[in-house]
Amino acid sequence: MDYSQIIGKNIAEFRKGKALTQEQLGEAVGVTGQAVSKWENGGMPDAYLLPELAKTLGVSIDRLFELEHKKHIPTPDELLELVGSYGFDRLQANDGEAVFKLIFEMIFRLNYSAFKCDDCRSVWDIIDEQECVFQTSQLVLEEGTTYISLVKDMPYICVTKDEPGLIDKLLDEKNYCELFGLLSDPDGLKAAIFTQTAYLAGGAKYTADKLAEKMQIQPEKFSELLPLLVRFRFLAEEQLAVDESEFKIYFIQQNNEFRPLLMTAWLLINSNLRPSYHVYCQTRETRLLEKRKA
Repeated sequence: MDYSQIIGKNIAEFRKGKALTQEQLGEAVGVTGQAVSKWENGGMPDAYLLPELAKTLGVSIDRLFELEHKKHIPTPDELLELVGSYGFDRLQANDGEAVFKLIFEMIFRLNYSAFKCDDCRSVWDIIDEQECVFQTSQLVLEEGTTYISLVKDMPYICVTKDEPGLIDKLLDEKNYCELFGLLSDPDGLKAAIFTQTAYLAGGAKYTADKLAEKMQIQPEKFSELLPLLVRFRFLAEEQLAVDESEFKIYFIQQNNEFRPLLMTAWLLINSNLRPSYHVYCQTRETRLLEKRKA
């Protein structure tokens, strides 16, 4: 078998897949662009260059020579069992970070496979290489959408299945103005953030005036915000009977939707950082916010 022809063909293919010129690839591995051209036309790289060459191209040495054995492709059940076992073992070892990274990496690779992209780099390597650059990976399919942010220190995944009636629910919601009105008010935003960051004794209950004092908001203004803070589950309200009189008391609730909302808003606000790394696939005919005809 003429391995020089095989490796030459593969070097050219993987180089173009990385958007590298012959000169750029040569510089990365310590040779000239003419040497790379010679390899791609039937020459053979020196053995000592193969590890760096494979690393630069993001493939194994075996793959350069087409020596990899056919891999067993696990069934969905096998894959889920493996992931579940891995996650359980790592959590038992108190290594939750490894579980998070695995989940993020798997979803990213699934997204990439749908683009038919052949990039073996880890998502974490990509994030480290592109520090402070707005990067995304996005699928927009008729069945649903995925959105992956690779922004440094802001990894974020959103996967949405486009169930019947989803857009109707989103567009028919009448309370957006109330919610965004609360968060657009400086005191309203301060109050919402306070409820999610302040440490108050577990289950402690407070009067409205006491909460206003803790949040450093004028009582009159806080009384205006209070119904919305309760409405959107930043605070819970109870009636307390004392000496035949009733009072309202409040305690803080953990609002699990608030953090993802802030993350999404941060990405929207900073989307002016144009992507230098962006993968996008669009096969959808229906617009994302278009109601489907019955």
